[in-house]
Amino acid sequence: MNLGKIALAAALLASPLAWAVQPLPAPKPLSAPPANAMETATGISYVVLKPGADASRMASGEFIEYTADVWSADGVTRANARESGPQVVRVQRLINEQPGLARALLTSPLGEKRRWWFVADRLKPGYPGMPDLPHVVDLTVLGAKDPVQTPADLRSPPPDAQQTASGIFYRVLKRGPGGPKPTLSSTIEIHYSGWTIDGQLFDSSVRRDVRAVFPLRDLIPGWQEGVPLMSRGDTYRFWIPGRLAYDNAPASPSAPRGTLVFDITLYDFTEPN
Repeated sequence: MNLGKIALAAALLASPLAWAVQPLPAPKPLSAPPANAMETATGISYVVLKPGADASRMASGEFIEYTADVWSADGVTRANARESGPQVVRVQRLINEQPGLARALLTSPLGEKRRWWFVADRLKPGYPGMPDLPHVVDLTVLGAKDPVQTPADLRSPPPDAQQTASGIFYRVLKRGPGGPKPTLSSTIEIHYSGWTIDGQLFDSSVRRDVRAVFPLRDLIPGWQEGVPLMSRGDTYRFWIPGRLAYDNAPASPSAPRGTLVFDITLYDFTEPN
């Protein structure tokens, strides 16, 4: 499904482990597992910090939800579960990008908190900016989860939704730290999912597990008006009338008609040089 007026925009891959975040006290040791660690057949080691209820129950499915605190051996916090909350990742993507972490996810019992030690090679090709150092991950697997949940309020905006002059309704689902907002000339980096009001999910970057990058002025009028209301880190739900979506677009069998509902998370935006 193409959200642009003419052509598909580029996509930017988002990593489940990213650059340094709010620091956490680093566990010891960091560079190598302790003597009491269990070593797996694939050469990664762990200790159990909190046992799960059933050691035989593992997560399975296309997407897995987990929490992780991550440190590199230089003591830098690379992921903070208190800050990010639970993460949902496509398993195949993690196998391709960070195979050691994927192995840990697939072999950890549900609800069990384990501390894992990885040499850098077991995480490669790794996350953006990853140092060539061992890593320690405090990992809890929560289970399989569909990353896109159909909203219950598709047919009509709830009473707390706000309305723009053009007739778009929107509701703030999550606030980021605030700050600048994009303009019509911005290129935006987002995750989004779109539904018809009868509950059909017609497009989702979340399901593809790839953030989308679009020039804002190439998008439907409803997005051109709605996204500039957001700041980095915000998640909004928009109810966009068909006249501001695809009702006036050239006929296309893949273009949904009528009012559409979008959940959008704005991660970043840039202005032209």
